[in-house]
Amino acid sequence: MDTLNDDCVCHILEFLPLAEQIKMARLSHRFQELLCLIVWRKPRYRKVSVSDSMLEPLSKEDYVYFFELASSAMEELYIWNVHKKAFDSYLGRHLMRPELAFYLRRDFGRLRELCIADESMNNSMIHTIAKSCRQLRSLSVSSAYVTGKHIADLGQLEALVARECSIELGYLAELLDRLPLKHLDLTANRHPVEATILQSEGGQRLERLGLSDAEDYGFPLADKLPQLTTLVVSYHKVSPQDQQDMLNTTRRRAEKSGSGGKFPKRLQSILCNVVDVEVALEQIAGLEKRQPRDAPKFNELLKIMYFLEKPPGGDKNSP
Repeated sequence: MDTLNDDCVCHILEFLPLAEQIKMARLSHRFQELLCLIVWRKPRYRKVSVSDSMLEPLSKEDYVYFFELASSAMEELYIWNVHKKAFDSYLGRHLMRPELAFYLRRDFGRLRELCIADESMNNSMIHTIAKSCRQLRSLSVSSAYVTGKHIADLGQLEALVARECSIELGYLAELLDRLPLKHLDLTANRHPVEATILQSEGGQRLERLGLSDAEDYGFPLADKLPQLTTLVVSYHKVSPQDQQDMLNTTRRRAEKSGSGGKFPKRLQSILCNVVDVEVALEQIAGLEKRQPRDAPKFNELLKIMYFLEKPPGGDKNSP
């Protein structure tokens, strides 16, 4: 292969599985350079998940080697619970993949989207991400140890998914004001976030929002956030009586709005995992297509999705 030009060598390397590519990279500096600068910069290596089939055959040593060489070109990275990839022996428990801290030490200068589903994630790790991922546009985390600290340092972040986290209200207000967020998901957050979102100027820019236990089934949010096009609200362990009471207060809110028709005004459609709640909300919103039953059936677990028309005026913050 020494007599072949770089284009021919790269063409040959592309046909090899990743494990074989790594063997070639270890053979000579030329092969390593061609893989790093050309082959591993192609689309299928720029979007990587730790569960990708191409990574499955790799030993831990080869896995680390690949990430050390290829991480600088990655644009999307998805990391699941690394502690589940382990085996037990009489010497103890051995990880088949590196610890979460290994990934955070890599050079991710081109990374645009990062998803980390690991319960050990914490504020210190967010701080590391903020320093190494300056181009990050989308961040997804899920850990009770994430309070929102340092997230505002991700200056270009447009999408934040922080389900089952502990985002504190002060940090939430800061990141809403400082970041150009359009998509925010705080489902199952350990602090009530609705009032902070409504009061923040940054909340007025949100186009997609997800949260739990919203007041009056989320109607105030759908009515007051002018850029919103998708709203997802969830409820956990809400009794049938509480749901019926909330339907009544939501109905009174719609009647007091004085809209004389659809409320919220831009609402297009509603989807809910409980049909009777969906029908009742459609009637309250002025979208009724079906007649509610006299004795509706409820479910302690609710998920409701609202779809709204795009506001007139494009990027303007007025409805």
